Amino acid sequence: MATIRSFMVSSGLKNLLTHRFSLLNTTYDKIIFIIITAVFNLLFMDTFVPFNINNWYDLSKLSLLDIIIAFSFCGALTLLFTQFGLRKWLRLKQLSNAQYFLWAIGEIMLLSMVMLMIDWLLNKHPPISVDYYLVTFKYTLLIAILPYIISLLILFARQKAQLAQRLSRMNVTKSVAGNLLIEDENGKIILSLHPKNILFFKSEDNYVDVHYLLGGKIKKELIRTTLKKIESKCNYSSLIRVHRSYAINIENVSSSRKTPKGYMLQFDLLPDLQIPVSASHQKQFEQYLVNISTDFPFTPL
Repeated sequence: MATIRSFMVSSGLKNLLTHRFSLLNTTYDKIIFIIITAVFNLLFMDTFVPFNINNWYDLSKLSLLDIIIAFSFCGALTLLFTQFGLRKWLRLKQLSNAQYFLWAIGEIMLLSMVMLMIDWLLNKHPPISVDYYLVTFKYTLLIAILPYIISLLILFARQKAQLAQRLSRMNVTKSVAGNLLIEDENGKIILSLHPKNILFFKSEDNYVDVHYLLGGKIKKELIRTTLKKIESKCNYSSLIRVHRSYAINIENVSSSRKTPKGYMLQFDLLPDLQIPVSASHQKQFEQYLVNISTDFPFTPL
């Protein structure tokens, strides 16, 4: 039993370490991370004066605030270099949790070297040694670890809030009493349709012409959106793409006719309209003809 528990813990830890680290992968995340870390350090050191740093330097020429600003500013520049320069140079686009942990340690080691150089300049050039660096690393780690954690928690909370918002939006978009909600390019809902009332969508440059049934009559609505966006929001299996410019509700197609150029589709209520099935969609359409349910009022000719 103990062996099984040990294995489960080991397996869980391995999964945690190898799981993708999802933060600090965008420019926005990196900038927020750097700003929070730099501002927090500046305010923290100015307010609490940790480790009695006011006794470390000669304050006759520079104020303590000037010194703290110098450390915070150079720290921010170092993070800009590591996040935007070093990561790009090393091609570290996606990191696992374990890799990010090692990266963070390396980042603080580099920060410590920068802090050491500033301290060396301000402190009358003391001899540089391993002990000098280790002491600087200790203080840098203790000061940097809190804003590191806070900034990552803020970014994590923001990411989860965005995910919850997207999931909520998807659920609302997919179904309101079974209807398909059609949005414009700005995400504003323009039209709500029951899928069975849809005839077809026709792409018109940056617009989509929606043809649908209302009270037994054909209606049209021109919406500034794309077929691709409409398809991504619709999980109605009978809505299929047959052409670069057309997506149809196959349940409302009354007939298809094979021609030398491909299939031509027609609707009972639009007898003069023929919608072509392009060569790139022909095999997919033929598969629909093979698998089509006998419940559909559709008769291939």
